[in-house]
Amino acid sequence: MILPTAKWPRYGALAGRPCLGVAITEPMPGFLFTGKDSMIEPQYLPVVIWHGRYETCCTGDVADLQNFINTTLPGIYTHSIMLGNNEYEDGLLSVNANMNEQVDCVCKQLKDNENLRNGFNAVGISQGGLFLRAYVERCNDPPVHNLITLGSPQAGASYVPFCGNEICKPQYPEQHIYLYSDEVRFRYVSAQWFKDPENIDTYLEKNIFLPDINNEYKKKNATYAKNLSSLNKFVMIQFTNDSVIIPKESAWFWFYDKDYNLIPIREQEIYHEDWIGLKKLDELGNLVFKETVGDHLEYTLEYFKTEVLDPYLK
Repeated sequence: MILPTAKWPRYGALAGRPCLGVAITEPMPGFLFTGKDSMIEPQYLPVVIWHGRYETCCTGDVADLQNFINTTLPGIYTHSIMLGNNEYEDGLLSVNANMNEQVDCVCKQLKDNENLRNGFNAVGISQGGLFLRAYVERCNDPPVHNLITLGSPQAGASYVPFCGNEICKPQYPEQHIYLYSDEVRFRYVSAQWFKDPENIDTYLEKNIFLPDINNEYKKKNATYAKNLSSLNKFVMIQFTNDSVIIPKESAWFWFYDKDYNLIPIREQEIYHEDWIGLKKLDELGNLVFKETVGDHLEYTLEYFKTEVLDPYLK
């Protein structure tokens, strides 16, 4: 569910408290549990879901998707990631948080969940797909089998809407000045996947999250490529009319050069030098590019069943 922007302050009182509610080993609201039999003789790998910005673990479209998976695959264990002590705090933390701290917390949350100890499939919704990839690269314990991302800004976004493009764009014509400021870059989640094509040096210096998980620094982290390339499948779904993730092709790791020419992933250094394992996945046939007609996250449960659930979650 996309919640109205007016409900969410730009900076929340939860800043600096990222690990609330993560040591959860028992079922709770949003962590649907289908019965003891699924723990003893699981028919399917569990599924972990990480929701997007202005969403929560347990309401709206996220809850509908989780319930659909549970209903379609009887006996499956599903876990919708929640940060904070309740759904309201979880929603706040989807907007106002330091994502390095959040990913660390989720690494602990998933490792502490005995139902996931043998691994799981992961479904990331919008920015949740970017953060689940960070989980794979940095932790992957327990390991992810198939990673499916829906409209995720894998290569970043050149423009971040605050309250709608037409309202906010005139307000911040030079977004990098605002989004890379110390006041914002450590706390506003979207600033941590913002990438200004005209100011790459500033992006590398100021962005606290995306340059690291995309291994864009001169000193590479070999663990990131090793972990990501261990996936059975990495499925990336792009929305053809996406007006939230700009460019929409970022869902496939495509991005602009400094002149705003769109560069496909296979023509970038991150691929040729295999900074995070994409090339190895591709050569093994395990890198999957999908697209569906619609704006950001406009998809049907029937599409999800045909393109995601049947081939990758069963």
